[in-house]
Amino acid sequence: MSVIDERGHRILDSIEVPEGYRVELINGNIVVSPSGTPLHWKIQLDLLRQFSLRSGWEVAAEQTIRHPEYSDEPQPDFFALPSETPVDLKGSYPAQHISLVAEVLSKSTRGTDLVDKVDLYARFGIPYYLIVDPFKRLCTLHCFVELGAYTDAVTLDFGRGIHLPEPFGFTLDTSGFPVYE
Repeated sequence: MSVIDERGHRILDSIEVPEGYRVELINGNIVVSPSGTPLHWKIQLDLLRQFSLRSGWEVAAEQTIRHPEYSDEPQPDFFALPSETPVDLKGSYPAQHISLVAEVLSKSTRGTDLVDKVDLYARFGIPYYLIVDPFKRLCTLHCFVELGAYTDAVTLDFGRGIHLPEPFGFTLDTSGFPVYE
């Protein structure tokens, strides 16, 4: 870890985060953003429910994930990892074992989710990154990591199913995702 990374972690650890906000360390920058709206949470809850119905997956929302090779500490809106993955219950989730992350776009985090986190999650080697855009009524699934970058993406309108290949092997139903008018 570099001096800058250590400094970022010290600052991050010393920040008193006001209720209703979260703090992430992304590409050496400390990102403070408000918690999502009820609409945001409804989408997260829908993802949690759909994945929870499938055995073999542990799911979480807004928890810190860390990769042993990088200093970034994102808190994805949703993620899934195999249920047998050992987790430090007093620490963070192991990013190198996460199979899918999802971010629900909001006005305050749009740029970070569409640019920085695409690079970050690919660098972490997370096979699937789902971006849910309730403004445009679109879902984009980035997939297939090679050399630290996603090689493919598919964008579908809300209401169309998103087939998640193995290790998931099911179609994600987006018809219940609420939208901003």
